[in-house]
Amino acid sequence: MTQQRDLKQLIRERMAKTGERYTAARANILHEQSSTKAPRQNDPLFPGYALGPGICGDTGVLRNCLEQAGLRAAHNKRPLSEAMVAGLCGGICFLYIVFEYKGLPPMLSVLPRYDTMSDSFIAGGVNRLGVAAVDSATSSAGVARKALDAAIASKSAALCVVDCYGMVPGFGPLCSTGMAPTVVSVCGVDGDDLLVDCGIGTIRRMKHEELAKVRGLYKKGKNRLITIKPDLGAMDLKPVVVASIKDTARRFIESPYKGFASNFGIAGMEKFRHMLTDPKDKKGWLHIFADGPAAYLGLHRLHDGIMHEYISPGAGRPLYAEFLREAADVTGRKQLTKAADAYDASGKLWLKIADMIATCGDPAIEAGCKQGDSAMELFAECGNPGALPKTPVNPERVSTMRSCTISKTKATALYAGIAKVMDSVLTAEKQGLEQLQTL
Repeated sequence: MTQQRDLKQLIRERMAKTGERYTAARANILHEQSSTKAPRQNDPLFPGYALGPGICGDTGVLRNCLEQAGLRAAHNKRPLSEAMVAGLCGGICFLYIVFEYKGLPPMLSVLPRYDTMSDSFIAGGVNRLGVAAVDSATSSAGVARKALDAAIASKSAALCVVDCYGMVPGFGPLCSTGMAPTVVSVCGVDGDDLLVDCGIGTIRRMKHEELAKVRGLYKKGKNRLITIKPDLGAMDLKPVVVASIKDTARRFIESPYKGFASNFGIAGMEKFRHMLTDPKDKKGWLHIFADGPAAYLGLHRLHDGIMHEYISPGAGRPLYAEFLREAADVTGRKQLTKAADAYDASGKLWLKIADMIATCGDPAIEAGCKQGDSAMELFAECGNPGALPKTPVNPERVSTMRSCTISKTKATALYAGIAKVMDSVLTAEKQGLEQLQTL
């Protein structure tokens, strides 16, 4: 566990120096260390598995699995960086949607990644690379166990889709169980323990029955397992990079789902900006997130979507800019550095919006943002069962929400401020998209 303690110490030191919260400080440290290889833990991992923390858990896990499989970029003979992996999975986009169900408060989702679900995002990268040896899902626990045993016997890391809330019981509402997938890998065995990489730089030891439970919780991909072909060697990334960028650019202007054209991409961002300030739209923030607990719900979900829900901080834009600079080297398309500059600018603006929420002056909203930021730290402790919460976390978050007293006047002013920043976000995002479309 030394590596994780060292990382946490670096994070604490940076937080004290810069004033950043945990999630942003951690991401910035890992950005700076992206060219360094993490040391092996003293666990019997499969041969060649280098355990390194990810800025996002799922892309960190995939990077580690691809390195174990021997994949190297032909242009520099190095393992793929997390930025490259994230870009090949599709990188970024935007989804804005509000779900309204009778008897429940409005549920906002702001999801700034190419795919909204972790399993489809990671599978997209594996498919673009063409490196899948096995990609299976089954409702049978017995069949799932046999597939996992086969991967273990070959000493190949197995990517498993699990439910986030199952991995840390009590962290989220019960109604969300089975609806929040992430991807982990089984990367070693020690006696009766499976060694599981959750993408945060430490190993979690799990019994077969424990892993089987969380693998079976995700309703849309029960027991999904992906293994990577071994001994991949050097690969010319240019065609894969170009294809992934084209897919990303297309997603910004074409919805993947019929009937949701106004919710995705540039249109989704424009809709979000409109909903923040339009007093006439009954679905707008001035009505459904007007004040008090309702305002808390909208702002808390927006903060989560920008900082850590299926995304790296800054709505994933800084990490994607890093990918584009690598892509410029791979492809020789120097215009991609201009796109990177645009997405760097956009990322700073998204971070500004998150900071506006987290420092808005309302005690409940600020506490809610801290609770959201602590999620990363909580998941980072999942290798240490003794550090997991002894009581459910969700009731505390519900209590925080109910205590919110922000007035309609203050909420309206905050929404107007966010909308103004969104005008600049849209300018930067359109500039970035224009450069992507030159491919």
